[in-house]
Amino acid sequence: MVSQGAIASMIISGVIAFLLPIGLMIWFRRKYHAPIKVFFIGALTFFVFAQLLEGGVHVYVLQMNETTKEVMKHPVWYAIYGCLMAGIFEECGRYIMMRFFMKRRLSWADGLAFGAGHGGLEAILITGLSSITLIVYAFAINSGTFEQLLINQDVKQALMPIQAQLLNTPSYEWLLGGIERISAISVQIGLSLLVLYAVKSRRPLFLLYSILLHGLFNVPAVLYQKGVIEHAAAVELIVAGIAAASVVWIVKAKRLFQ
Repeated sequence: MVSQGAIASMIISGVIAFLLPIGLMIWFRRKYHAPIKVFFIGALTFFVFAQLLEGGVHVYVLQMNETTKEVMKHPVWYAIYGCLMAGIFEECGRYIMMRFFMKRRLSWADGLAFGAGHGGLEAILITGLSSITLIVYAFAINSGTFEQLLINQDVKQALMPIQAQLLNTPSYEWLLGGIERISAISVQIGLSLLVLYAVKSRRPLFLLYSILLHGLFNVPAVLYQKGVIEHAAAVELIVAGIAAASVVWIVKAKRLFQ
């Protein structure tokens, strides 16, 4: 049986993933007059550059090409690759979209809206939708209907690890996904302001800074995936520290756009 605590934690994480972006959009709109259009430009940027383009490269490098697939089994090369690809695709995507589609939208409030849209869609796709799926599987396990989903060997190979994860993962770890999204959105807003400043000031060097900082932010998660960091809570503490620094930057960056 999947514990009620685990299911409750999944629900909370899912609610955070869906409602936090919407709440930020409304708050930024009312308090800072941030345009809704820029929020959706940020969301589109994540979908195109992270989900489609970066995702396509990952499929080739990590699955289709046997040489690179073998190389990426080493934690160090995987960490370097994963962190740099995320930084390059997402930050260059931000720069391109801001440079060509936000020529008259280069204010601090625009950066807030862009980052909330970018990080918001990321939260919905990564944590929100997965939370819904996991909750459905959890109820299926508890009701005794999970076995009915195992219609063939391929499905069984895909779902059995999920069943084991649901049964064995401590309840509090399911809550970490929602907490991580709070940190991640803070970082995405901070990075959006950094790239927006690069566009506004015509100083591309700040784009390079954003790529490197984005890569740094991803290091703990990548090391956790490879087992170098063993505890998810440790990852979240590191990420929360980076998020706190991002919030300080977000507040201080306002003067750069005045």
